[in-house]
Amino acid sequence: MENQTRSARRRKKSATTQQSSHPILDVLLKLRYLFGLLAIVVIVSFNLNGSSIGVWDNYVSQRDDGKKTDVIFGQNREVRSDEWLVQTPFYLSQAEEGYPLVNEDYSLNGQNMVIAYNSPVKDLTVIGKPFNWGFFFLGRDRGLSFYWAVKLVGMILLGFELLMILTKRKKALSLVGSFALTFSPAVQWWFMQHVGDLIFFTLGLMVAFYHYFYQHEKKWLRTLLMILIVIFGIGFVLVIYPAHQVMLAYLLIIYFVGLLIYYGKRITWDLFDALLIGGAIVFIGIVLFYFWSTSKDALEASLNTLYPGKRVSTGGKWTFGEFFYFLTNWKIPFKDISFSNNSEVALFYHFFPIVFLASPFVLFGKKDSEQKLLGRILMVFCLFSLFWITIGLPKGIAELTLLSYVPAERALLTFSFAACLLTIWFIAYIWREEVIPTWYKFILLIVNAGMYVYAIDSSRMSGYFSVIETAGIAIAGTLILAFALFGCRRLFYLSFAALVIASGFFVNPVVEGTGAIYEKTLAKEIRKIDQADPGKIWLSEDQLYNFTPALGVKSFNTVRFYPDMAAWKLIDPDGNAERFYNRYAHTRAFIAKEETSYVLDRPDMFTVTLNFEDAKKLGINYVVSKRPLNDYNQLGEAQFTQLYGPDQDGYRIFGISYPNDQQNQLLGQ
Repeated sequence: MENQTRSARRRKKSATTQQSSHPILDVLLKLRYLFGLLAIVVIVSFNLNGSSIGVWDNYVSQRDDGKKTDVIFGQNREVRSDEWLVQTPFYLSQAEEGYPLVNEDYSLNGQNMVIAYNSPVKDLTVIGKPFNWGFFFLGRDRGLSFYWAVKLVGMILLGFELLMILTKRKKALSLVGSFALTFSPAVQWWFMQHVGDLIFFTLGLMVAFYHYFYQHEKKWLRTLLMILIVIFGIGFVLVIYPAHQVMLAYLLIIYFVGLLIYYGKRITWDLFDALLIGGAIVFIGIVLFYFWSTSKDALEASLNTLYPGKRVSTGGKWTFGEFFYFLTNWKIPFKDISFSNNSEVALFYHFFPIVFLASPFVLFGKKDSEQKLLGRILMVFCLFSLFWITIGLPKGIAELTLLSYVPAERALLTFSFAACLLTIWFIAYIWREEVIPTWYKFILLIVNAGMYVYAIDSSRMSGYFSVIETAGIAIAGTLILAFALFGCRRLFYLSFAALVIASGFFVNPVVEGTGAIYEKTLAKEIRKIDQADPGKIWLSEDQLYNFTPALGVKSFNTVRFYPDMAAWKLIDPDGNAERFYNRYAHTRAFIAKEETSYVLDRPDMFTVTLNFEDAKKLGINYVVSKRPLNDYNQLGEAQFTQLYGPDQDGYRIFGISYPNDQQNQLLGQ
């Protein structure tokens, strides 16, 4: 009893000291939403974004404004082609065309843009895409700034709110943790894609679920939280990337059920709850039904692609070292990974093995049951994820549970997210409750160092790290853990913050505007020709396949989430080449005299070389190429008229006319 009394006094004294020793921090945190709003205003006002569209400078360098680059800080990441080559051009193309549901610039029959990376679309589904709202009132460039600013600032604020719940209001730890979540390598390397979206919505839903129960007596707050649940819920569903979505949905279900069991008997349910919950379900149902009715053909086509739609996972076959790929994340912003690509190894930092080994001390017992509940929820999900990743399930059960959509390597990322939350919960708990014996802490430190060394030496990381780096990782990682285990808070904050800064702050560049696309001489000439002869079909050879639609130009070869089957049937009526184009695909295209041919470059890219007859069937009117296509004129099968170039990059623009075919009247002028 005396020991318990002394422990209680120490905890009370520690809490009092913490509250009184951070008055400046308290003031700053009270004004956090104001600071967040100001940050968004500044980012949008200065027209800043974090896109790597400057990579286009490597392909199209000649520009009219005298600038060489729009990068203010950092460097463009060519490996992030899903962003600079795909998603950002999608968004910019939408701005050029007025945000339609089906953007006609993508192939002959257009592409559904809700399916295409949640691009900004002026319809009911935009309720679930708060990052996109800025496009509608700020325009193209500042709409892109708004997107980056709202997602970045919003994730910091939502991360802080969730960690305040998990840490039982440890403000400094929650603040550092919120930056660790937002600037995690997993989020930053996938910021504009499904990971960034899904983590944002998951954080928002976890916060809203908790406070709906915890602050149930405040009706106005219940109403606000239900509105957020509607927005985040719609957004979560419409990301449409089941490889991460399914696992995070399981996390949300386990979390919600745990809260419902704990709070269900502690709150008084009333008619207002029935109205709120019923109304939310009906509204979400209306939006999703609208989405299904307007996009079902595109959704079904996407799910029926050979890649990734037909992919079936059964889990398992994952090695020990791959769980520790996050050990590379401090280095990859400065030196590319040698055995994969930076994005594929980007994860959240965590100490899950140590938390698991310490779980008998921290997860059992009746004391502080609410906090233990949150830790247990996260632990259950982590173990569930580990089971799927390492052991897996039979195909039938995998399909029944929807886990068949989740490759083990994608589940590893969502596992690391939950493990990061669990780690921060664990640190807060052991700082509040002295439950782990000192001797056991030293054992945990030794085990941690040994795991790091073994994980590196037994995996492909061994070729990426030197012996000195391996030793440094084991020492530094174990020191950070020691600071956490022994309550050296300032040292933990400093060391962990340094790790977060090194790993996340240097991933994406700080960029002004979109000049990397729209200030290019080639881009302006393409737009000029298109305005004089609108609605015609362009083919861009080699690497420019998603450059022209960003300019608002109708383009045959682009990036598509599902194939334009009607277009391909014009030249492949029997579907003999369907294995090449029935996929999510980057489509490289060339025009030549030879027979039409296809090459599968990788699962998400193929190259098609069109002969003149097939180009005519597809109605291709203009070609951007580095080749002197007018050399083909002597064959008499197609006539190429050079309208531009070659510029300093070697690009030319050609108009095409076909014998006995009346088109391209502009070319004769």
